Amino acid sequence: MDNNSAADPLNAFHLHAGQLTRSTIKAVRGMFAVTGVFALAVGIALLVWPDATIKVAAVLMAIYFIVDSLIRLVVALRATLLSTGWRILNILLSLIILIGGIFMIRNTTLAQEVLLLTVVFVVGISWIVEGILALAESGMARSQGWAIAFGLLSLIAGISVLAIPGWSAVVLITFTAISLVVTGVSALLRAFTFGKDVLKDMDARGSNIIDGEVID
Repeated sequence: MDNNSAADPLNAFHLHAGQLTRSTIKAVRGMFAVTGVFALAVGIALLVWPDATIKVAAVLMAIYFIVDSLIRLVVALRATLLSTGWRILNILLSLIILIGGIFMIRNTTLAQEVLLLTVVFVVGISWIVEGILALAESGMARSQGWAIAFGLLSLIAGISVLAIPGWSAVVLITFTAISLVVTGVSALLRAFTFGKDVLKDMDARGSNIIDGEVID
């Protein structure tokens, strides 16, 4: 076990751009960007759709969670040099989000009261899972601030959805929309900042990887 692993037991789950290839850094940035764009799109759609029903919200949120989980699964399975810990954590938690999204989209015909409870449970759990992923992979990089912000926002949103009793459809949709817009912006900022300095250094050195030099 190296010194970093001993000092930080979560090191195996961190994303260190300086230990990745150019293509993997771009894949991770793309993952953050797609997640951010979909979160923003769904959040804005719910905010500007004055007559949005809980069924509409359920479908849009389900699509967001399905896309988010599939993108993460593709990166975890295909990108090179990612740590085994990061891959396993992302695969397991992405499957939870994927199952939640599929369950929600397949049950939009439930009575409104039951569907509302379903949305509260799935959205709350999925956001908590997203928050855990973001915090686990944040590491000690220069871009960690946006990862931590995204993780904390997701955790707070998820816990709030589960902890506050008696959500009405209108209030839940509005809260969900605002939360999606905020987390979407955070995800896009992660996409812009992750590995930016490493890519510049790679260009300057004419190399594809900077072994062990974590300067992202």
